[in-house]
Amino acid sequence: MAQRRTRRPNTIKSFVVDGESHYAAEALDYDAAREAFLRNCRVKNLSDQSLRYYREGLKSLYEGLRDLNVDKPLDVTPDIIDDLIIAKKDEGLSDAYVNSLLRGWRVFFRFLHEDGYLPSNPTEKTRLIKAERRIVQTFSREQVRALLAVPDRTTFTGYRNYVLMLTLLETGIRVAEAEALKVTDIRWRDRVMVVYGKGRKERLVPFQKTLEKHLKEYVAIRGPLDHDYVFVNIDNGPQKKRAMQDEINKIGREAGLKGVRVSPHTFRHTFAKIYIMNGGDVFSLQKILGHTTLQMVQTYVSLFGTDIAAQHRKFSPLESLER
Repeated sequence: MAQRRTRRPNTIKSFVVDGESHYAAEALDYDAAREAFLRNCRVKNLSDQSLRYYREGLKSLYEGLRDLNVDKPLDVTPDIIDDLIIAKKDEGLSDAYVNSLLRGWRVFFRFLHEDGYLPSNPTEKTRLIKAERRIVQTFSREQVRALLAVPDRTTFTGYRNYVLMLTLLETGIRVAEAEALKVTDIRWRDRVMVVYGKGRKERLVPFQKTLEKHLKEYVAIRGPLDHDYVFVNIDNGPQKKRAMQDEINKIGREAGLKGVRVSPHTFRHTFAKIYIMNGGDVFSLQKILGHTTLQMVQTYVSLFGTDIAAQHRKFSPLESLER
């Protein structure tokens, strides 16, 4: 596997007065460093979702550094990064969440170093912590039926929630992608959606006749508005992902589901599970879900491997010759 080539700064942005080194504001002031980094993110045209991720991560970083009495990016060392990781763990944060923070911090300090604000990158040798493998929760077919039976489809919000759950189950898209989905992104003739995932990466996600029928009916009820977002609230404004999450969580409570997290992401996992169990291949699943690597889809395969073995027994080319 080709390794990423690290770009080194040609010069450190500092100057010397009376024999003393004076660094740029970005090395001495956290707010200046953060603003320079976020400006660079906007220049790269990163998505709003990515910008929110970095802002939240940098807020956590600042709070952690403040608790350790470290005021300057220049004073951050690898040992301080280790102390931050331990502190976040002691706060009771999950391994996965700490790793999510750490990924953002590494990008931040790499930017400061490569753009010449810091003489070294304190996270250069920092590795993600070993996280406990978590069970990927999915809905059973009976649970899906129970969820779909809850919304009152004679009302607008009820039918909208019903169609939203159908969309999540049929396509496996993320809730942020459902939030951003526009009517103009739906290619009805080809039965595909143009979905913009993480990093504004565009992909085509297919759907079939049942979802097509309900989506068309919902869009007709939704009617013409001054925007193209598919899912809207009762005031005809775009429905936000937090509202989607709350609605689905409420439906789960009304359905009486126990022992499983009722969320849009569980629909995504359920889509992947059913796709694999029905004989879908990992490469097409990777494309549909928008994963940059096979790591997550390989997790699905390992979790549902017994089901894949059953599929192989059913469709084995060699066994079929003996029948």
